Amino acid sequence: MHEIETLVELSVLCLDKSQEEELDRRSLFFNLYKLQQQYDTGFTHFRVMDVLIKHHFVYTFPVTAHPAYAAHAAWFDALAASKKFSFIYEEPTAEWNQETNPVAGYANFDFATQSYILYCDAGSALWAAMVANGTLTGDDAIAPEKMDTFPLAHEVAEAAGEQKDKDVLGLWYQFLPYLVMEAEQEGEPIHYKALEAILELVVANDAIPDEGLPPADELPVGGELGKFCKWWYAPAADKMPATAPEEVEEEIDLETVPFTEQVDKSAAWYEQQVVQILQDANAAITHMEDSGPNEATQRNVYERLQQGLVYADKGLELSPGQPPLLMNKGSILMLLEQYDQALAVYNEALAIAPENPYVHLNRAVLFYHMERIPEAIASFEHLLQLEPGNEFAQQWLSHLKNGG
Repeated sequence: MHEIETLVELSVLCLDKSQEEELDRRSLFFNLYKLQQQYDTGFTHFRVMDVLIKHHFVYTFPVTAHPAYAAHAAWFDALAASKKFSFIYEEPTAEWNQETNPVAGYANFDFATQSYILYCDAGSALWAAMVANGTLTGDDAIAPEKMDTFPLAHEVAEAAGEQKDKDVLGLWYQFLPYLVMEAEQEGEPIHYKALEAILELVVANDAIPDEGLPPADELPVGGELGKFCKWWYAPAADKMPATAPEEVEEEIDLETVPFTEQVDKSAAWYEQQVVQILQDANAAITHMEDSGPNEATQRNVYERLQQGLVYADKGLELSPGQPPLLMNKGSILMLLEQYDQALAVYNEALAIAPENPYVHLNRAVLFYHMERIPEAIASFEHLLQLEPGNEFAQQWLSHLKNGG
């Protein structure tokens, strides 16, 4: 979710520029990144690392300062010698586990100083260990204050309003309805006073974006969420796309029309069908892993994947060499255990988009299934050169290098 990554990044920069001396930027950063972690986002600290260090949200040390260095010196020294980005788990040399051995800190090579640096965020497990052993003291030893999302957004919006920052205000305007929906579903409090203040700032600064708004006829109707959306989007009425009744045409169910008929189906339509088939197949496979094999389900998955291959090929006929279609086709072939064919397709995608991280990710997983572990490791390492904060790749790489 790149929009959320951008929202957090621009919010951090906005808070840094604020003239408000009493602003608790450290706690605001802590809560912004906690919010980001709830979604499918990458590790983006290094986009604004100087700001995070400046306001004592991130602390840096030589890797030898890690509390577990004495016990695992050889491991840390080897990590530093690699000069690669790495997450550091609570038990550094053990395999990652979200519950029992989560990420505590991280390390990376700094080319400016030619040194390998250990990083920890205020409030993290590594920060707590640094406080416990006396490395961090005074104000640095005080945990960031946790905040609800709506007051957090209000603080950022106030700073953005001072700076006439339409980009930040516009991103929060687009994002907040989803947070309201989630809060309502979870039975959590919704701070309407904060939302009223934010909306006033958005309108006063003419910050409602021209694009990215939902169609007016797709807003919820009725209930608390319907009331909120009617109020929230009222100032955007003239910018929201709408489907005029006279423009509505009878929809064709393309799924029911034979290929022999002359109906325009775009490459994007075929791609959408392939994605849905992959999602359905993976969900069915996961269910069988949890509940045991089922012959009827297995047969249905196989038939659906075969249909997916047809759709992928049709899409590639219309739009040859499209990396997303190629990768989706390769994923279907991988699920069908047609590994050599899948590799050929992934290699074709790689030749077209050599710096696409998802191509390297798919090839890495495929090499694992083919039991070509050195090539899987190389592919994950290349992926991490493109996306140093890709935690999924970090976990796989650690697993493979430890003989998993």
